[in-house]
Amino acid sequence: MSLRLNQRTNLYQNRALKKSSHFLSIKWSVLSIALTTAVFGQSVSAESLLTANQPTVREIQDRSSFEQILEQIRTYQANQSSWQTQQNMASAQLKQSGLWANPSISIEQTGLQSNQDQELAIGISQPLDLFGQRKAAQKVAKLSANQVDLEQQRYNAELALIVQYAWSQVALWQLEKSLIAEQLQVSQQNLEATEKRYQAGSIAQVDVERVRIAHLENQRIYQQADLQLQVAQQQLASFWGSDSNQYRISPSVNELWSRATQVKVDQEQIENLFERSLQLENQRQQASIEQLKAKSRPQPTMTLGVNRTRSVDQNTENQLRLGVEIPLNIFNKQKYGIQIAEAKQTLIQQQQRFYRQQNQMDIDVRLAELKGLQAQFQLLNNQQIPLATQVQQKTLQGFRLGKFAVTDVQQATVQLQDVRLRKVQLLKQAWQLSVEVQSARMGLPVEQITAKDALMQLNQRVWQQSNAFPNQLGE
Repeated sequence: MSLRLNQRTNLYQNRALKKSSHFLSIKWSVLSIALTTAVFGQSVSAESLLTANQPTVREIQDRSSFEQILEQIRTYQANQSSWQTQQNMASAQLKQSGLWANPSISIEQTGLQSNQDQELAIGISQPLDLFGQRKAAQKVAKLSANQVDLEQQRYNAELALIVQYAWSQVALWQLEKSLIAEQLQVSQQNLEATEKRYQAGSIAQVDVERVRIAHLENQRIYQQADLQLQVAQQQLASFWGSDSNQYRISPSVNELWSRATQVKVDQEQIENLFERSLQLENQRQQASIEQLKAKSRPQPTMTLGVNRTRSVDQNTENQLRLGVEIPLNIFNKQKYGIQIAEAKQTLIQQQQRFYRQQNQMDIDVRLAELKGLQAQFQLLNNQQIPLATQVQQKTLQGFRLGKFAVTDVQQATVQLQDVRLRKVQLLKQAWQLSVEVQSARMGLPVEQITAKDALMQLNQRVWQQSNAFPNQLGE
């Protein structure tokens, strides 16, 4: 019986040892997985990050060229604008300025008693426009209609520049995101090569962590670029009434650069809208002077009527009455108004000359800066980037073979990243200068073009102009 008891005891001990060893193996497996995750899982791979930030093929819509996008936005915005209403109001104002003054009728009777002679006088009076008051008012109204045409032309030019700037932001962020994605792949390769060297025991763990920190920073930069791209895409899509940011435009780097630097040089082909508004204001002041001069002259009034006289003995006599009333122009009430209008006209002419000269100098400065950027871009794109790419690849290859240190790889990678991002910065500077040159040549403030809510501000100004349109000429 003691033998059986010993056998059972040994059996229980063997089972306990097996369970303990199995538990220890599971424990060490979990611990090894945790350590592997802690060491090698602190950073997401570049491939998974790029895949996570890319929408599916069905979600992506390729937009057409810039010209087609602009036409689509113009069609959508035309349904929201009020230009046709303003044109109708200007046309009605022009017709109203051509209306003649209404005549007046007068009736007068004397001798209301039956034993008195009675006289009845009926007359119609009509002011005579001998000095062109009506014609001067029509000229002022015609200039108001021309002002509406100019504002519509200004709206179309400003809309095109706003769309062009927003389109360039999408294209530039797309380019920057793609360059950062390439840099993220390089960073991933550096991290993998460093981990292999660490596993081989040739470098310290701190070197791996240093490379991993740089890789995590590249991931953050990529996510930031992706966010900025989505915001720019959504802003451009809102111009045609959409809230989607799942689309892309596909201009090449050369196309982006040529669009930024291809600024029209011929000044005569571009109409400066601000200078045009000064010319129109000068014409309006001249028309106002003519209108004030016409009002300062005495305006006669012609009266045509009939006088009927009936005596007590019932004798009736009719007489035709014709008269002219001429006011005495002793005090010229328009004298100082004419002086003010003439002073304004002289000031506008001075402003026009100064603006033309100063604006051209500002344009020349920006064109010179744009030309300098073009030389830098060619040097960077044709020489620096290929050389930096070659140096980084050779340094990484040498690091894998144990010829270079981690700091050498990091330095070569940072140099490559700097020249790539400098390429985008040069493109951004070129586009900013291009928008400034085009805005200056058209006489548009560049702040209204590059604002985030530029299109909303533009539409609000149009709505305010419509609401402020005067009901009567001269209000």
